[in-house]
Order: sequence, then C-alpha cells, then structure tokens
Amino acid sequence: MTAPADAPAPSNAPAPVAAGALTRILSPRVLIGVTAAILVSLSMIYGFRDYRGLRSFEANFNDQLRVILSPSSEVQDPRVSILTITEDTLALFPYRSPVDREFLAEIIILLGDVGVAAIGLDILIDQPTEPAKDQALVDAIRGFDGPVITAWADDRAGLRDNQQAFLSEFIEESGAIPGFATVSYDSDGVVRRFETALPDAAPLSFPAAMLDAVGGDLTPSEGLIDWRRETSDGAPAFQLLPSQTLKILPEQILKPRLEGWFKGRFVLIGADLEQTDRHQTSLAVDPTISNRTSAGVLLHAHVLSQMLDQRVVVDFAVTSPQGVAIVAAMTLLGVLIGISSVSLWLKLGGLVAAAVGYLALAIYLAGQGGPYIPIGPSLLGFGIAFGLGGAAEAFLSSREKQFIRQAFSHYLEPAMVDRLAKDRSSLRLGGERREISFIFTDVAGFTDMSEQLEPEVLAELLNAYFDGISDIIAANHGSIDKFIGDAVVALFGALSTEVDHALNAVRCAEQMDEFAEEFRKRKTHLGLGVTRSGVHSGSAAVVYFGCRRRFVYTSMVDAMNTAARLESINKALG
Repeated sequence: MTAPADAPAPSNAPAPVAAGALTRILSPRVLIGVTAAILVSLSMIYGFRDYRGLRSFEANFNDQLRVILSPSSEVQDPRVSILTITEDTLALFPYRSPVDREFLAEIIILLGDVGVAAIGLDILIDQPTEPAKDQALVDAIRGFDGPVITAWADDRAGLRDNQQAFLSEFIEESGAIPGFATVSYDSDGVVRRFETALPDAAPLSFPAAMLDAVGGDLTPSEGLIDWRRETSDGAPAFQLLPSQTLKILPEQILKPRLEGWFKGRFVLIGADLEQTDRHQTSLAVDPTISNRTSAGVLLHAHVLSQMLDQRVVVDFAVTSPQGVAIVAAMTLLGVLIGISSVSLWLKLGGLVAAAVGYLALAIYLAGQGGPYIPIGPSLLGFGIAFGLGGAAEAFLSSREKQFIRQAFSHYLEPAMVDRLAKDRSSLRLGGERREISFIFTDVAGFTDMSEQLEPEVLAELLNAYFDGISDIIAANHGSIDKFIGDAVVALFGALSTEVDHALNAVRCAEQMDEFAEEFRKRKTHLGLGVTRSGVHSGSAAVVYFGCRRRFVYTSMVDAMNTAARLESINKALG
C-alpha cells in the first residue's frame, strides 16, 4: 500500500538524527579550533620553509641536536685517512701556490707501495707550474695501481676557460677520475647537506667518485650530512696526518709505519689552511671545538664515511609530509588545550607538559640518531594555537554566559542573575534582615473569568497583562518575587540596599494602577476585572530557602502579609 504524499515521515527516519549529530560535531568550538589549527599550521609550515630567518633558526636548533647530542665514535674511522696540506707543509717549498706537484707525486708513489683503496686529491690542478714537476704528478697518477680521484670544478666555482681547459687536459693525460669538490650551502651559509650529482655536470661528487671507483653503493645519494663525532677519548673522527710527515721522517722509520696508517684505506689529500677552502658547518655549534670552520677535505671525509655506512639521516622537516603532519598535530593539540573549558591552571599545566614532553621526545630521538622532528614550527605553532584557543574560549564563554544570563532572566529576576554573576557566594542557603517594601496585586473576579475563557485566550490575556506589570516593576527598581495565579508579589530593596525603596514602591503602585485600568478597558469584553494593590514597608528576612538541589529567593515576614491584607481590604473599600 502506498502512503499518501502528505504522510509524515516515519518516526525512525535517520535524517534528523544525522543532522543533530552533525550539528554537535560542527559546534562553534570545533569549527573555531579546526580553523585556527589549519591557519597556524600553514603559517608555521610556509614560514619555516620560505622565510630565511625562521629557516635558519630551525636549522641551527637542529644542528644542536644532531651534533651535540649525537654519541661519540668508539674509534676513529678505520677506512678513511686524511693527509693535510698545512702551513708547515707549504714552508718546505719556495712557493705556496700551487702546491708543489713533485711533492704530491712522491706522496702518491709512497701510498701506491702500501696498497691503499683509493686516493682522493682534493686539490684543483687548474694551472701549470714547473713542467717537470707537473709531468711527475701525471706519471705518479698513471703509475698508481688503483683509482685516483682529483678535484673538478667549472665556471660555477669561478674557474676561467683556460683553467678549465688545463684541468681537463690534466685529467685526460693522467687518467685521474674527476669528482666535483663543490659543497652545498644552506641560505645561512652553513654546510649541512650533500649531493652526489650536480645539474649539467658529468662528474660525481668527490666522495661519491671515490666510492664509485671501487664499486661501492652510492647510498644515500643526497641528504643531511651525518657528522661523525670525535672519539670518546677526544681524538678526531678521522686519522689526520700532516703530509710533510711523509717527507721529513727518515725512510727506516716511515716505511714500517705506512702500511699501518694507510693499507686498504681511502686516503684524502687536501688543504687544512686558515684562509683556503674552509666552510662553516653544523659542527660549529659544538662548544668543545675551537675552530668554527672546517676544511673542505674534512667535509668530503664525513660524506664518504656516511656513504660507506649507508647512513641515512631521517629528517622530518617541514618540507616533508611527516613534518607537516607533526606540525599540524601540535597546533591542533595547542588549540584543544587552549579552547578547553577547564580551569586556567589546568590549561597552563597542559601547555607546559605538552611542550616539555615534545622537546624531551625530540632530544631523545636525537640521541638515538633520529628521526629528527621539527622543533621551532611545532613549539611555536603549539604556543600560538594555544593562545588563539584560549582567546576563542574566552569569547565563546562570554557569549554563553550572556545567553545564560538572558535565558535565566526569564526565570529569575534580572537583578538576581546579575548578582549571582558577580558574586557566586551569594548562591547559598541562608538569609539576611533588611528594611524593604512590598506590593501585592490581585485581579478582581479572575477565577470566574478564567473558567469562561478558552485556555489559549486566557494565556494570551494573562501574558500581556504580566508583561506590562513586569516592565513597570523593573522601571521602578523592583523585583518580582512570584506570580500566584493572577496575583503578583513584588519586592523593593530586597536585592540591594536602597534608601528610597518605599517611594519606588508607591510610584510603582500608581503606575501599575494606571496601566491595569487602561488594560482592563481594552479587555472589558473578556470580563477582566479591576486590579487591586496593597503596598507596605517593614523589616523583613530576605532568604534563600529550600533544599540543596533546589531553593528559591524570597522574603518571609509579616510585612508581606500586611501588603496582601491591604490588597484584600480593597474588596470592601473599592
């Protein structure tokens, strides 16, 4: 059987239930909280991603975690050695630059006799020197039984055409393998990252070329440099030997030691000079080191060691999806704490606990070698979101209190609502005695009239009558104690001390009489009678009475009864 078109929807229809659930989910607090979290998250993500100052702050903070908190190495890396060209080395020769080619050739020959894995010559051979010495270096590289990687660069590193031409000719003649020695700088001028390939450049990076030459796996191919720390006894992470050691030590002392120093190792040869090829790195945050910059050859050693171990630094920065999710979660948490309805002290406790807990987690993860989580954007976003959440809670609470005050004003006297809002302690059982005034009104013949009228008509009539009476009482600083059928009991001076409460009561009674008479004339056809009033002043006990769950505020005294009797006398006196 088909239901008629105007048939009501079944009582179990899910639409109203779903709509109600959606309304609860999309409450103002939820909408404001989610919106604030999204806006703050986006601000933090784009700010720390695109604004140089914020990006540098975050990078420096993470340097602290990745360097200072990283564990010390147990021993020096046994696979990598560095022969440094120092000021003492250059003092052995008649000119400082270029480095004496014959000296470099002698080092390569010595290393060839030891059986090193590969040699990395981190020195640009981009101009001629003495022809015999240049040829000696070419011959030494050609005669070395293993790969020799030499530093390569192009115009991006400032090399002129003639320098590039000489470098290419040297590489081709010697058979050396080129590896670009350029390092990558962050926007603040600090070296934190590496890459194994450059755009539009055939050679691999210097450390990658060394590893590739012996068939190693080029993993990772790019990313954050995992700086190898000094050993627990304070020794450098890599074996560092001044290259002049190989020249000044007597042969009978040097040869027995060479194999122990270099056999099977990657040996990097490069400058360790104060004014040449030095770079600021993350290591500069370490307070235990005196030199704020690192030699380029040392940077290559760190990257080579990392690639040999295939160590990947997991960094959940704001440029990664994981970092974005972490920042968003922290801002949402900040909003939730701030917008919650708990006390201020609980909010502050939650703020401190969450911030300290997050920072402790970041420090713990750093001590384990990662993953590294965003610090600045997460904590700053958390704090800002907490503040916005708190502001939103204050605004919403203010609106809710205003609504409650207006709503309760329909059930309690507005002055009572204001008093409770200002002084919560006043909401308790008990009372006080004070001098107040009363008005008691009654409508003549109301009982007979009410039996003759329809309920809807009676309610409309009575509500209109009470509206007018109530407005007059409020205008004269009175408060309505209660409605008893058609009767109204009003108090003056009960909620606050007023010296002229009696005068206000008399004026109110006069105005009520004028209103009631005018109202009666308009409603004569309904049988509405005259309004009788009784006014009296006296000492009265104003009390809250009832039980713990429900009580009322009223006056209990004979003075109120006197006002009622005065009203009743009007039946005889007219």
